[in-house]
Amino acid sequence: MIGRLLHTLNLLLLTLVLVVVLVVAGLYFWLNQDLPQLPKNLEQINLSLPTEIYSSDGERIKILGERHPIALEDISPFFTKAITAVEDSRFYRHSGIDHRGLVRALWTNLRQKRIAQGGSTITQQLSKNLFFSFERNWVRKIKELLIAFQLEATFNKDQILEAYCNQIYFGSGAYGVEEAAQVYFRKRARDLTLFQAALLAGLPNSPNNANPFSHYERAMRRTEYVLNRMVSENLVTVEERELALQSDIDLVNPQVESDPNLYFVNQVLEQIEKDYGKEFVHFGGLKILTTLDTRYQKLAFKSARNHLEALEGRVAREPGAGPLQAALVSIENKSGAVRAMLGGRDYSHSQFNRAVSNNRLPGSSFKPFVYFTAMEELGYSPATVVKDEPLTIDIPGSTPWSPQNFDEEFAGDIVLKKALMKSVNIVSAKLINEVGPEKVIRTARQFGIKSPLGKNLSLALGTSGVSPYEMASAYSVIANLGIYNEPYLIQHIEDFQGNRLYEHYYQGVQQFLPDALYPLLNMMQGVIDRGTGRTVRRMGFRHPAGGKTGTTNDFKDAWFNGFTKDISTSVWVGFDDNESMKNKSGKGLTGASAAAPIWVFFMQKALEGKSPVKFPVPEKVKFATVDVQTGYLADEFSLEILKVAVKEGVDLSAPPVLPEEPEPDETELLPAPVEKNKDSLNPEKRNAVSNP
Repeated sequence: MIGRLLHTLNLLLLTLVLVVVLVVAGLYFWLNQDLPQLPKNLEQINLSLPTEIYSSDGERIKILGERHPIALEDISPFFTKAITAVEDSRFYRHSGIDHRGLVRALWTNLRQKRIAQGGSTITQQLSKNLFFSFERNWVRKIKELLIAFQLEATFNKDQILEAYCNQIYFGSGAYGVEEAAQVYFRKRARDLTLFQAALLAGLPNSPNNANPFSHYERAMRRTEYVLNRMVSENLVTVEERELALQSDIDLVNPQVESDPNLYFVNQVLEQIEKDYGKEFVHFGGLKILTTLDTRYQKLAFKSARNHLEALEGRVAREPGAGPLQAALVSIENKSGAVRAMLGGRDYSHSQFNRAVSNNRLPGSSFKPFVYFTAMEELGYSPATVVKDEPLTIDIPGSTPWSPQNFDEEFAGDIVLKKALMKSVNIVSAKLINEVGPEKVIRTARQFGIKSPLGKNLSLALGTSGVSPYEMASAYSVIANLGIYNEPYLIQHIEDFQGNRLYEHYYQGVQQFLPDALYPLLNMMQGVIDRGTGRTVRRMGFRHPAGGKTGTTNDFKDAWFNGFTKDISTSVWVGFDDNESMKNKSGKGLTGASAAAPIWVFFMQKALEGKSPVKFPVPEKVKFATVDVQTGYLADEFSLEILKVAVKEGVDLSAPPVLPEEPEPDETELLPAPVEKNKDSLNPEKRNAVSNP
């Protein structure tokens, strides 16, 4: 009876083995056509093509995944012991897959209800680099296992370990142990101490979170864990571990490239890593063609550096405080291509990208969206008269709001065009009170502003943070007479075989009618010709252009956003700690004095050799000369006149007049004033903006 039972069990076991073999064989033959051929030498894996990033003018601006392989005997034994202890302790005892490790990882993950531990062996991790699609599914895992078995059958353990040590990523741009040893310790991989080897061995699992340059304490905890694993695996003694922990790690200071292109490059990487995954981007041998124009980028860097150096001699600043910073973004209007992006004055000192950060208030450079909303919603024109006078608006449940003009003076009756040219705060406040903040926000969204915007009346003076990236894009809509092109950084991406993986196709969206938007464009030309931005003309810039200055309370932010027919450029200047920009006599730096000169230097050189191009005038737009105080057609008795552009059908013989005492918007609440806060990363804690 027992013999018959054992015979039956043996048959079942044999049947099960045959089924497994047949399934594996079936999978192999099914997937065999898609499996890559193993190279004759594993160095060919290490020398796989790096990912290359190019500018629009063909210059290679960044290489990712460039490796410098070395022989196993040129790697410190401390490191090979450390990496096997922490990544694959049974490396020399399995045949490509570690069943114990797999079960242990599965049990740990089930117990913690998250992916807390991986089960991949060193051989499996190496096999990933033979795949360039990096799909994340079970088919990919099966392929990975099959290649791991092939690797184990074709190469010996030392060859596999050598290849692995030469290709893994250690953070800080270091691929392979030789480069990692240079980056972190300025020494050869063969000269690593036990402590240093353990630190490097702890990095591949999480090269950013355990990076000693940015997370030193976390890196030390990870290093101690690696040393404990080495003790557990009998690779080092307890005494050796203790001596290592008591020794100096001799970490060098990180070397950061002083390359202004890297602000743009990092933004590109952030975007494509989100779309494709970091593995694919760094190991796929891609060719990425971007929109960056390296000539424009050099001009942006020089323009900002030269003017900031001149300004710093005038600005009062505490000893040891951070330097004056600037950001610049330039966009091609017809396509939305970002041609220049400068995120700060020196990338080697600060990698924070101020060009895309929306933590700075735009001040009066936000006013065009308020004016356009009033023209669209209320039928106003550049000749509409508004009274510039002391103003207090009651806010139910909060303190009444009393905005002030920059010069603390009032002009009385004034047409909208001149009010924008002179950046009159009272007029902007009256307009938003008439239309409501919600409608202004809706307009700003149509112009491409995506940052959170506060639903309060002070939005009229630019009290919600935006980025130069957004402002350049929004102003390009004005230059395009209503056509919005989503700004973009990448033209196309090719894989290592030249196949096109991604291609950007731009198609503008007509957000506003040209005849409706042209009057605003004309008003912004007035800002440059005779308004707060007239320094542009005084500095010799002759191309037809429109723009707007912006200066926030206490001179914390200085902006100039402007455009020609072809290019829109936004410039911001300020301190990272949100301190005021004032000279020793107490006079502050404005958008006109701090930001506009950078804009002029950049645009003058960018357009060098190009003929001035006028903005096309829509058929339904007409011009008239009006009295700036009455808005009526000017006559011989007018003291001051202004040429305005209006849509057909606008009657300038009786222009609409804004009520002198508008009713407050009962539905809107304005936040109570807050205390001064130096944290530039929290715009909600700053004072309201009131300067031009």
